[in-house]
Amino acid sequence: MDNEFKVIAVDVKLDLAGRFQQTPRYGAQLGTEIIDKMGFVEGDLIEIKGKKTTAARVVATDKDDFNGDSIGLNDLIRSNAQVSPGNNVTIRKVEPILAQQIVLAPIGKHLKKSELLKIVAKKSFSDTPFVEGNITYLRSKVLKYLLGSMTWLRVIMTEPDGIVVANYDTDFEIIPDPINQTLDEPTFHYLPESNSADNFWEKNLLLNTTEWTKINSLIELGVFSDLPAAISFLLREGIKVRNDLFKETVSVMDQIKQLKENIKNLK
Repeated sequence: MDNEFKVIAVDVKLDLAGRFQQTPRYGAQLGTEIIDKMGFVEGDLIEIKGKKTTAARVVATDKDDFNGDSIGLNDLIRSNAQVSPGNNVTIRKVEPILAQQIVLAPIGKHLKKSELLKIVAKKSFSDTPFVEGNITYLRSKVLKYLLGSMTWLRVIMTEPDGIVVANYDTDFEIIPDPINQTLDEPTFHYLPESNSADNFWEKNLLLNTTEWTKINSLIELGVFSDLPAAISFLLREGIKVRNDLFKETVSVMDQIKQLKENIKNLK
């Protein structure tokens, strides 16, 4: 089929400098030649069908591994289409339809009913495609402090049906009670790899608002390229300042190591 493509996994690092207002990047990478052949332009909305249906925006790439039958999808899009690298998906261009209403339900946690969640959703999900049954996630500076982590959500209903795109006029409803599904269930959820930059941001860094503001200012001024670089530098500097503490711990660890060796020799 002319619109069938083999899935290639792509590493899409989110913009950590804007860490409190990130949403998934719904981009499907296609080679420039196939984009021209299919009459697409970058930014077009496309339907992606694997075992299930999801949607994404066309992103052009000149990478060598994107030949005529390959499409690059990130973890979240693959999860929503329920496909793995090497599987086939079919794609087609669809015209954007404005979402009048989107109903979301949390996964694995209870949320208090709040107008704040609606405001955050409106801001975070502007121009984001939605398909009923898909998984998405929501996070912001406010939610980070209130909830301690990103908030995973299932799309329960869209009005109208089908593939829709949210804007600031979209009415978001977020149900407080979680659905009967957890993030531990395999295949159906985007879980960042342990070595990914996005996973670094999810560490529980106990910093107050002033401390986060100071770190973010370094990134905005270009002193550091992203959050991991800034945190790594500050950790190294902190280790230097408290070198006396580490001298003591090294001494204790040497003693523990020697005790373990002595115990082994007694056997």
